[in-house]
Amino acid sequence: MKKFLIFIFLTFPLFSQVKTEVKTGGPTIGEVLKYEGPKARIAVARFDVKSPKATWEMGEGIRDMLIDALFKVGKFIVLEKGETLKDLEEEFAFKETGWSQKGPAKGTFETADIIVVGAITGFEPHAEGTAGGGVIIPLPFGGGIAVKKEEAYIQATIRLIDVRTRRVINSTTVEGKASKTKTGVVGGGYAGGIILGGGFEKYKNTPTEEAVRIMIDNAVREISRLVPEEYYRYGEEKSKKGYKNEPEGFRGIKWGTLISSVGNLKIIKSEGNYKECIKVDDVLQIKKAKLEKILYSFYKDRLESISIEVKGKENFENLKEATFEMFGEGVKKNEEEWIWEGNITSIVLKYNPTKELGILKMFSEEMKKKIEAETGF
Repeated sequence: MKKFLIFIFLTFPLFSQVKTEVKTGGPTIGEVLKYEGPKARIAVARFDVKSPKATWEMGEGIRDMLIDALFKVGKFIVLEKGETLKDLEEEFAFKETGWSQKGPAKGTFETADIIVVGAITGFEPHAEGTAGGGVIIPLPFGGGIAVKKEEAYIQATIRLIDVRTRRVINSTTVEGKASKTKTGVVGGGYAGGIILGGGFEKYKNTPTEEAVRIMIDNAVREISRLVPEEYYRYGEEKSKKGYKNEPEGFRGIKWGTLISSVGNLKIIKSEGNYKECIKVDDVLQIKKAKLEKILYSFYKDRLESISIEVKGKENFENLKEATFEMFGEGVKKNEEEWIWEGNITSIVLKYNPTKELGILKMFSEEMKKKIEAETGF
């Protein structure tokens, strides 16, 4: 009898351990936290609630937790939006109403390049019981020890949207799952179980809290992985702008030139204030690099950027060689990407080995600021 009781007491701590399951890719949280370099401007919008067991308050809670987590990792300049902006606007109003002689100047707000939107698509706060995977250990005095497994699960979809173009950059699904077991006597007059609350604040020290934390960690890793490198362009490096032979445009066409002043253009895409064109008489060659196409992008009919595409690694290497020769080696972001930050023109050169596609993008810093000022983003 004594041996049996000792076995039970030794078994309890083993069953009470929390086990977690993580489903995501990308860098670890440790790797993200060690990041040093330019940052991306990002804002987090609402999280819709599409799971029947979740509440709208949970959507707000996930948004707030994700904002805090993104701020802590150091890779992002996290900007506020939504209802909080009304409180910030009141500070500007003090000077205008005469209640304060001094106040912040208008036009000082920074704007996000990427908006994170999402939805809670799955939520199982707990699913327990001997019928769901638990077992009963029989006792010699009758009844038995019920080992009940408590599991929690939460899932969310996340989309990254380019604010300027409204295009979806990337989308992903992140999950969090945690479980532990509790024991209680059944049949002999004892029963055990967990009573769970209806909001996140009531899930302290439960697998639900752990599952939510895991999902937020997964979301940070995925966002860090999916934000394209060209969006990481803010920080101390901005004071070190400039490179050799910085151009004022492309092939004699200056930034801000009206679309009507550029001959032989063919519009291939038009969306709102933006137009993408090709020049039918363009020479699709730069030194040894053979080009697939050159895209001219216009905002309100004024040239704001160009993009050059090449196919294949050899062509990309030839384009890289020509770019290095003209502008210097630039700043290497990774094995397949370089940037040149200028006062007039900034450049991004990158290669996608999966698609065997190389891209050289040149854009006007002045037009970029104009777009930000007029769109608010």
